Amino acid sequence: MKSSSVGRPRTSGRRDLPDNLTPRTRKSGGQTTVYWYYRDPRDGKEKSLKCPNDRTTAIRRAKEANSIIAREMAGQVVIQITTPAASTQKSNSTPFNIFAVHCLTLAQKRGLADNTMRSRKSHTNAAANWFADRPIHEIDIADINQLLKHYTDQGKNRTAKAIRSLLCDIWDEAPRDGVLPTNHGNPARMTRNISAKVNRARLTLETFSEILHQAESLASKRGEWIANSLLLALITGQRREDITIAQFRKGQDWQPAWEAHQLSNKHNIHPYPFIKDDHFWIVQQKTGALVSIPLNLKMDAINLSVGDVIERCRSDIATRHIIHHTKPFGQAPKGSPAHKDSISRAFKEARNLTNLKWPGKTPPTYHEIRSLSERLYSAQGIDTQALLGHKNASMTAVYNDSRQAEWGIVTV
Repeated sequence: MKSSSVGRPRTSGRRDLPDNLTPRTRKSGGQTTVYWYYRDPRDGKEKSLKCPNDRTTAIRRAKEANSIIAREMAGQVVIQITTPAASTQKSNSTPFNIFAVHCLTLAQKRGLADNTMRSRKSHTNAAANWFADRPIHEIDIADINQLLKHYTDQGKNRTAKAIRSLLCDIWDEAPRDGVLPTNHGNPARMTRNISAKVNRARLTLETFSEILHQAESLASKRGEWIANSLLLALITGQRREDITIAQFRKGQDWQPAWEAHQLSNKHNIHPYPFIKDDHFWIVQQKTGALVSIPLNLKMDAINLSVGDVIERCRSDIATRHIIHHTKPFGQAPKGSPAHKDSISRAFKEARNLTNLKWPGKTPPTYHEIRSLSERLYSAQGIDTQALLGHKNASMTAVYNDSRQAEWGIVTV
């Protein structure tokens, strides 16, 4: 006999039973007991109706359960038909500017560098002002292209590139927060990438030497810290924020700062670079990279080692700070560390005292010393990726690009 398409026919013993009701017969001590079970259609689990041998009560309770559950399930179907999915509901009520600020808060919790956060905040404000309170799910590729075109038309390709990167992150974050469904896609990533040529000039050893000469001429008025900060950046390849907090030794305050850093907890100081065991130990502020530089590392181009430059930084003033004021400077007393903005301004002052010109380019900043350091050490065969604390060789390659400031020498 073929089975019906609507299911298997019931046996004669169960033909009059309501749906989901099942009898279970058990024999014990010569007696037969019928237990009644109800299968809940919502989860498929059987539950005892607790009325053994009482067929009438079991049927009544099963019919009542079927009626109640049927009404409940029908109501859920109506809700599903008439109400959008939760992710869509949320996206309909999520303005772009509100979610963009939320993403900015998430970025702050990642402990990004101050300059990075300032840039991110500026780009977030630009995008939030442009899209305002439009629901994020309504913004498409054409809308994003209009925003990017607003900047590229002004020649601000770098800003456009940074905003595009920010928008990619925002739309990546939206599904994680349930603001958009996971299959929504990322309209920012679907836009064309923007090429942004860096217009800032690179330093060469010759131009650096001229700026260093002017920095040394300022020593009588300002102190030796200006020239020392330039040489320490060149010989170590480190960023200004790490140069300015470097100390001659590790104090008792370093370990608590290091433990807080490892736990991503706030602390009143960063674990500063210090000298120990003939090495210069650095926990980079921007990336957290750990770099250890031997003091005998020598840069052949200037015939100085890391240890030579650090010894040059010592003075007759009692201080822990490697780059320190040897003369009162504004509110800063002797021995106090130079601020990172102070060394940037001092570099600019020394640079402007030279007759150097960079036609069609923006003059180099203090940060360009890091690129020069990489190129000079690379020519010696030093592992500059480890020196600069880069995770990827591609980033080191960016620093190795002289941007046509130097000739490529063919060796034979």
